[in-house]
Amino acid sequence: MRSLSAFLAILAYASPALSQTAITIDTTTQLQQIDGFGVSQAFKRAAEFQALASGPRKQALDYLFSTTTGAGLTIIRNRIGSGGAGDSILPTSPGSPSGTPNYQFDGNDEGQVWFSQQAMGYGVATIYADAWSAPGFMKTNGNENGGGYLCGSSGHTCSSGDWRAAFAGMLVQYVKYYAGVGVPITHLGFLNEPDYV
Repeated sequence: MRSLSAFLAILAYASPALSQTAITIDTTTQLQQIDGFGVSQAFKRAAEFQALASGPRKQALDYLFSTTTGAGLTIIRNRIGSGGAGDSILPTSPGSPSGTPNYQFDGNDEGQVWFSQQAMGYGVATIYADAWSAPGFMKTNGNENGGGYLCGSSGHTCSSGDWRAAFAGMLVQYVKYYAGVGVPITHLGFLNEPDYV
């Protein structure tokens, strides 16, 4: 109830027009379930976080995940890289969709493994891994950026073949690597902002 009161106070303060609008809240009806709130430390932010001195690092982790002195966040969102060496577990093309992939995993994933483990220590159990894109060699535009489509997806063919199964295999391998370092991926996404070019 305290959170609801704070939310309504913010709404009233933020918009004079809203303060003149009647807002009715029926707590006996559930319309949507919220599973939690979280944070992402993608694009090497987790590694920067990990490199902090121990005091500030612990304080920042408390601010994010402690249920008594912090925000009590309950979800981590990790980025599955697609940009080649040092970013992706499949930095180079296996030559074809049926080629043998040369997966590479350093056990750290730009600090995201460490960050996930720290969050788990606070009780975070929801770890969402999301691919921003398929690797460029699997896409119609040949680039991880700038739009394009996964070769073989509906209406999109490539001379190199149908990469859907290979991309799915890469995502499964990512989940296996994390399981191997004690971080269970609970949710898996295969794209991010698909309409953004």
